[in-house]
Amino acid sequence: MRFLIVDDDESIILFLRTFLSAYAECLTACDGMEALTAFEAALEEDRPFTAVFMDILMPGMDGNEVVQALRRIEDAHNPAERFKLIMISVLTDTKNVSESFFHGRAEAYLPKPLRRETLLAELAKLGLITPPPLSQ
Repeated sequence: MRFLIVDDDESIILFLRTFLSAYAECLTACDGMEALTAFEAALEEDRPFTAVFMDILMPGMDGNEVVQALRRIEDAHNPAERFKLIMISVLTDTKNVSESFFHGRAEAYLPKPLRRETLLAELAKLGLITPPPLSQ
């Protein structure tokens, strides 16, 4: 499995990479253009990303714009499986959440600040990881 983490906040990238690297190879991008380049290269190498973790508020292209471009690139390559989209943001308003789910086809929307338990539970729900064992 391969995950692409896109956020302009280095602390969020570090947090996600720290927890997610136990489950998948993690590549990171700090802006939309870097994300598009990494995504297209992964498809051309026939090593597509299983999931993309996308921040909404970023300089230049916002996360919703980046996701639309990623979906167009994905459609052009017609991969066997589409990537799962997990949006991450401090924004919880209806407009941004709706745009992420309906236009970006997001499978999950995680509010910041991110919590390890919420992240792992959501990934388990999406079938990306084996659920953590229940505490006794």
